[in-house]
Amino acid sequence: MTPQQKRSDKNSLQVALDAAKLALADAGLRPTDIDGIAARWPGPGGTLLAPGSADWSGLLGVPISWIGDSYPQGVPALLDAAGAILAGQCETVLITGGQAGVLGGGRVAAYTQPGNEFVEPFGAYTAAHFALVAQRHLARYPDARQGAAAIAASIRNIGSSNPDAIMYGRGPYTAEDILSAPPVVDPFTLLDLCLASEGGAAIVVTTLERARDLRHPPVIVLGAGMEWMRQQYVDPARYEEVWSIGSSAAARAFGQAGVGPLDVDVAELYDVNSFEVARQFEALGFCEPGEGADFAQAVGIGLDGKLPTCTDGGLMSFSHIGWGAPTLKVVQAVRQLRGECGDHQVPGAEVAIASGAGSGAQYYNLVLLGRGDGLGQLR
Repeated sequence: MTPQQKRSDKNSLQVALDAAKLALADAGLRPTDIDGIAARWPGPGGTLLAPGSADWSGLLGVPISWIGDSYPQGVPALLDAAGAILAGQCETVLITGGQAGVLGGGRVAAYTQPGNEFVEPFGAYTAAHFALVAQRHLARYPDARQGAAAIAASIRNIGSSNPDAIMYGRGPYTAEDILSAPPVVDPFTLLDLCLASEGGAAIVVTTLERARDLRHPPVIVLGAGMEWMRQQYVDPARYEEVWSIGSSAAARAFGQAGVGPLDVDVAELYDVNSFEVARQFEALGFCEPGEGADFAQAVGIGLDGKLPTCTDGGLMSFSHIGWGAPTLKVVQAVRQLRGECGDHQVPGAEVAIASGAGSGAQYYNLVLLGRGDGLGQLR
């Protein structure tokens, strides 16, 4: 990944290319080794009719055998790439993206206010969609508010000690600090919510045989799952439909991997807000419904806890680069399994989970990753 910043003097194309170069160098590969790509095309050029990652073939100067355009970031791109490789359509896929030069000039990032029927006319935005779900949850479990604030404090405190995080040095925080921060949309305060920042992130996906010949020990996809209820940020989310979204995807993922929630060493969850982290603990099977906030406090989700969560500081404190944010979760999971996280390393990490989206978006995805020299290789 590139340096993560509140504001970058580059544009989205530049940071995507920078991240791609870094990922290829990390693997010891050249652009000519790539025969597949998943990367949302940020311009310039392309076509207004169907802007897509096919433009990357000309940009990189290499012929491409496979293009992943449906959701070319994070877990969906990773699974699309793995499927294409297994189907023999390509061997080595580059996934890259991010945003830069798009923030500023307003208090709400423009990409959080799509021009959809029940969004733009009413002034809604992403945090409000998630707030509808969180409010309904609090009506059932009023005590969850304090626990959600404690989750936000824990993740932000991890980021405050990470020199690479945008919020480095900001903290420490307590649950009371989270609750007393400026309100944004009930029940969220400013410190309950993720950042809006700029930067790029990229990963390389290939066969296990090819990976074993490259620069680092491979990290293996053990299992994965996705759930899509409806298009994001069009119809308001209904609590009864979306609070448990991800449960069937998690069941499939754990079944494929042959492991369970208790086997997870690191949880790089999509922490778009504090309630969403608690929700994922419930939906993914770590605890019972209504117990997510209490579970986080009981097991400990800090770096010294039993389930370290968002170990770089997450979207709340490390960075949220818009469309590229889901890829950051995969990057951090890989770094933990490689043992590259320095003071933030989880000792002996063998199984990591990375996830994307959530209840307010009405879709969810996750992947279980394993060390290629440990449990993952055995499976």
